[in-house]
Amino acid sequence: MDTAPVLLVIGIHRDELAFGRTVAESLDPRKVQVLTIPEGLSGKRPLIDQQFKYNTLHQALYRQLLPSIQGRHTLLLDLHTGSDPAGPSADLICADAAWRDRLAFEIAARPALAAQNLRIVPLGTVSEFPHAHTVIPKQIWNNPEFIYLGMEIYLPETASGQTAGRDLAQSLVTLVADLAAKPFPTSTQQRLAVSRQMHPQTSHEQTAGDGVPTFLPGRRQG
Repeated sequence: MDTAPVLLVIGIHRDELAFGRTVAESLDPRKVQVLTIPEGLSGKRPLIDQQFKYNTLHQALYRQLLPSIQGRHTLLLDLHTGSDPAGPSADLICADAAWRDRLAFEIAARPALAAQNLRIVPLGTVSEFPHAHTVIPKQIWNNPEFIYLGMEIYLPETASGQTAGRDLAQSLVTLVADLAAKPFPTSTQQRLAVSRQMHPQTSHEQTAGDGVPTFLPGRRQG
């Protein structure tokens, strides 16, 4: 594959585009290709009578990503932001269990990341806690041709907190890109080690962006 293994999408919600651009500034284009949505949708929660239209527009926008990802990249990285007064913190949301295990293992092996408030959240697996659900079409988040990984960075309002959130996002994107470029590990011992390291993290007050993905337990929806 001649293109970068990761396609990073920024601006699905227009109020998150500026942050996405700051994250994308220092990324290696050989590993991460950035797709900017210049006129994304609002990240504000719609009124009840507008919910169906809002969901339909989101689904249509995500389906338009398929020609950009299929046959070109191995992983679609969908960047969003939310609010966390005690942040920055992050959720990594993925339907692929092997990728979730791999992320947990690699984060645990990096002290700077392991010290952060990070959660790896199953998508579409309601039997696990915590979990996430979304209005994103299943052909996007559960496609056999590529991996979907949602990344929600929860930011405080302070300038220093925003900068720390950018740095956290850049570190996570770089980690994901490095993993996407490597052969997938199959070591049974490694997978057992991963399972021992995956413990639920204590959540605190956080407000996810009002768009998608929608996060369930432990997150106060604004």
